[in-house]
Amino acid sequence: MKNNILTLLETNNVFLTGGAGVGKSYFAKEIISYYKNNLLQVVALGSTGISAVEIGGQTIHSFFGFGICNCLEELILFDKKNRKKIKDLKEILKSCDLIVIDEISMVSSNLMDMMRYRLESLNFNGKILFVGDFFQLPPVIKRKNNSLFSNNIYAFESSAWEFFSPKTVELKEMKRTKDKKFFEILNKIRISLIDDKVLDYLVSLSKNIEVKNINLTGLYGRNNEVYKINYQRLHEHNTKEMVLKASLQIHEKKISQNKLQNWINSLPVDEELKLKEGVPVLFTSNKWGKFFNGERGIVKEILNDSLMIEKNNRLIKVQKQDFDLIEYKNNKNGDIEENVLASMSQFPVKLAYAITIHKSQGMSIDNLLCNIDHIFTPSQFYVAISRATNPKNLYLQYSKGDLREYLMKVIKISDKVKNFYDKL
Repeated sequence: MKNNILTLLETNNVFLTGGAGVGKSYFAKEIISYYKNNLLQVVALGSTGISAVEIGGQTIHSFFGFGICNCLEELILFDKKNRKKIKDLKEILKSCDLIVIDEISMVSSNLMDMMRYRLESLNFNGKILFVGDFFQLPPVIKRKNNSLFSNNIYAFESSAWEFFSPKTVELKEMKRTKDKKFFEILNKIRISLIDDKVLDYLVSLSKNIEVKNINLTGLYGRNNEVYKINYQRLHEHNTKEMVLKASLQIHEKKISQNKLQNWINSLPVDEELKLKEGVPVLFTSNKWGKFFNGERGIVKEILNDSLMIEKNNRLIKVQKQDFDLIEYKNNKNGDIEENVLASMSQFPVKLAYAITIHKSQGMSIDNLLCNIDHIFTPSQFYVAISRATNPKNLYLQYSKGDLREYLMKVIKISDKVKNFYDKL
């Protein structure tokens, strides 16, 4: 598959897509590594702060110097005061062979047109790899009303999408779960094909009462619920509470406080991590041979510079992980390099009692309580339930009325997305 993508990128832009858990991010990182190992110049961008951290790059807005502009007209006016940034960007793009854009589903039509304007006006001659699934989280658009499912404007609706004309590569083999029936149900939910078979299956998950006796991680739609649950459960342990503060280093004195704080908020770790010996935690990153993103363990010992965490009857030593806020620039040789603006070091774990759907991005969770009381955006239900690796250890929680009726309401996708994929 990697070789197929690389071959296409020689002459085309590429759209790498597929459902949750099929390996989109894995292949994107493999492509980035291939380019770097072959001394080719690559820039990795995320549509959000979280996706930028996940792919190890910069946000689209920051890289292209869009400021607070929301459309092409605003950008053209803004550029009159932004000439140094544009000059620097032109030099970077001159030597760039590939731009990787992760979580393309959250890029709006306006943002796509702004990117096209930048790349055309600055004579970009490289290729673009768009990565994501339009059946998942949509662009965040300022709404005129409080409608649950508003008319979002997608990247593929822009004139830029037609201009870039990417070739599609769709991944279809599920890596997250080995349960074929669950995979079939997830595929139906992804495209909003809600029949009695799907509803019966989901209702059966709401009756998985026996799994409540095992250690479950709760997935919730709102931050305040997650904070409350984690705070209460932490205080139930009679061991001593430790506050483990992250180490923050500022390398660029001119960095704005707003930019810095937005980056910190997007990290998969806490500035102040509150732990006790004996509490369960989730790993929030991958470390080959040790742990994966979403895996669960128990804190056995809190040391000065490490945590001893037990998982699968094995005790492992976990040290702090470094996270860098970067921006791309050209070095003296004209090659693209990462300029580190700030660094934060923290243990890559979070309390495992509860986590938001938003912060569970990229996680594979074995024992999951999926609370769906507050589903407020299209495809959010699919994103939530697809974190599970084993439906036998998945409890679907709903407390506000008739579950079947609610599921029919929230498992929705945009007709525009469906029509787009039908034509691929």
